[in-house]
Amino acid sequence: MRSDALLATLPDLSARLMRDVLHSEMQISWDRFCDYNHIKPLQLDAGAREIFAQEELLLQQGFFTSTREHPNLWLETGLRYRAAGYGPLGIAMMTAETLGDALKIACRYQSLTYSLIEYRFVSAPNGACALIGDDSALSDRFGDFTQHRDLGAIRTLLFDVIGPALPLESVSVAAAPPADWARFAAQYPCRVEFNAAQTRWQFRPGSVNTPVLLADRTLLAFYSAKCDNLLETASSNIAIGQRLTRMIELEDDWYPSLAEAASRLAVSERTLHRRLAEEGTTLTAVVDDARYRKARRLLAQRRMTIDAVAFAVGFADPSSFSRAFKRWSGMSAQDYRRTLAPCNQL
Repeated sequence: MRSDALLATLPDLSARLMRDVLHSEMQISWDRFCDYNHIKPLQLDAGAREIFAQEELLLQQGFFTSTREHPNLWLETGLRYRAAGYGPLGIAMMTAETLGDALKIACRYQSLTYSLIEYRFVSAPNGACALIGDDSALSDRFGDFTQHRDLGAIRTLLFDVIGPALPLESVSVAAAPPADWARFAAQYPCRVEFNAAQTRWQFRPGSVNTPVLLADRTLLAFYSAKCDNLLETASSNIAIGQRLTRMIELEDDWYPSLAEAASRLAVSERTLHRRLAEEGTTLTAVVDDARYRKARRLLAQRRMTIDAVAFAVGFADPSSFSRAFKRWSGMSAQDYRRTLAPCNQL
């Protein structure tokens, strides 16, 4: 995932894996997890779906918070990330001609991965190659979570792409070893170094041309094009107001200041103000609109009092909410609720 492609869509594989681990290993229900971490619940029981990268990021942060006292779960969870679960990206890797091609695809489309580490591919004249990771943007503890999970996920991804004979020379991990590393070490056919200065997956000479099991040029072209389309749709050319609106919708109580919004969007405050102005709006208008839409949704559900709705949409007191709602809709919140048909009651 990348901060400039948070509207990229990803399969919900990662969300399902995290849900299953929380339930089976920690007896934490999905609803309880989402509520505790102030995340809008994702419905995962109605069949596979796609989610935004921003949603995935919030889920990962919540999963880290919920499992920080059980870090042994991070590597174990990562080992369950199968290639096909990455959607078009996974299939593009699985149908590339060689290992080198598959790794280049992974780096080219890493906005469509679940990883927060930035990887780049390098190769040598003797056919050796490497994936080099940069996790400098992550906090120390969250970095450990991501490093351990990637240690498992990349191993499984390689297995799915080229089979069990992994041509690894060494793996360096920029994090301390998992407490139960001895339980997993045999799954890695090479030396694994922890507390390294840099994350690096080093492949043996000649391995860049290792054939991929399901190589198919037609399928590769098709799924690479799908990856391109996904990135084009999620590109930073999408109206920044739309990106910001979506981010606000994904969190229950985030109504950002200019500084907070700029930080989340990875732009300067001046740039954010200018781009919103070019789109004919302001941060205040975007936040107001998000509050209005959430207020209407909560009023329609009829599960909360109007005072509770006021607090839920970020107002410190009900009277301020009442004035704002009348400004938004031309009527009071109570009158708006009366206009709703009985079928809106949930």
